Amino acid sequence: MDTIPLKGWLWSMFKEYVRKIRRTASTGAPEVSVMKEKYQEIFPKASIKILVEEKVGMIVIFNELEERQTYELTDLLDEPSLLAYLEKHYGRGKYKINLYDGLTFVATRNFRVRLEEESVKEIWRDIVAKNKAKEAAAAGSRWG
Repeated sequence: MDTIPLKGWLWSMFKEYVRKIRRTASTGAPEVSVMKEKYQEIFPKASIKILVEEKVGMIVIFNELEERQTYELTDLLDEPSLLAYLEKHYGRGKYKINLYDGLTFVATRNFRVRLEEESVKEIWRDIVAKNKAKEAAAAGSRWG
């Protein structure tokens, strides 16, 4: 990857992470140039998980829908593009995106897709049901 875009919701998540890992009591927060350098280093190996909020009684759970490498997201870095993607592939809902540096959790950010508009279907419900059925079948075959 030649140039890694320094914009959008993903850059905001990375900035906060780099600020936290590079801050020390003696030096304080790093300069933007240092954050950009660290971002260039982390970006190619980082990943995200897209989760959707599901209310089950009085409990809120988050179901994983998708995992992607950050370098696959260059077309989704501005929020309107991401929201359009979520609406098209998963429909109306509350989404959480978790960012990881390798296996290390970095940050999380929440997004909402047309919650007030009933005409937008909750496509994610079918995906979650299929994933849960697969998990149950796999658990049954391991223990049965």
